[in-house]
Amino acid sequence: MGLNIKVGKSLASYSICIGLIYLAFGLLEFVRGLSQAFGLEWAISTALVYPDIFSGVTMTIIGLIFVFGVRPQWKTSKDAVSYLIVGALLAAVFFGVYLAIMGSHAIGFGVYHVVPEFYADIFADWAEWTWLDDMRPGIWLFAFAIPSVYYTLKIWLLGKKTP
Repeated sequence: MGLNIKVGKSLASYSICIGLIYLAFGLLEFVRGLSQAFGLEWAISTALVYPDIFSGVTMTIIGLIFVFGVRPQWKTSKDAVSYLIVGALLAAVFFGVYLAIMGSHAIGFGVYHVVPEFYADIFADWAEWTWLDDMRPGIWLFAFAIPSVYYTLKIWLLGKKTP
């Protein structure tokens, strides 16, 4: 049993868009992380992309999963939805990890401003932290992946077969 032709083509269009966005930001983060590691800070300098090699690799993998699902979705194959499900799950896990990191930094910031001054130097790294410091592409790109998460939850929780 395959997908409905209309649904398959719309999923393929959605997958190519979100996949290319994740792929572009992942490659930019990876290249910026490598350039910083080798002392070439001038290579890519933008506020939207952080120099993080591992985050770039992870976002590139998420993007490739969405992109590799385009052909089976366009051909309305039986296993076409699995690419969407795996991409959505990885994007959700990546989003959760970044939210946990942001939460731990917020706790450190709060503790720094509450503890007595004698212990404050333990938490001094978070003295001037703001939430914008941790606003990574993995967080705001998840907004593009929400429809795929919704579709995935609809399939799993309602027990519906793929349309």
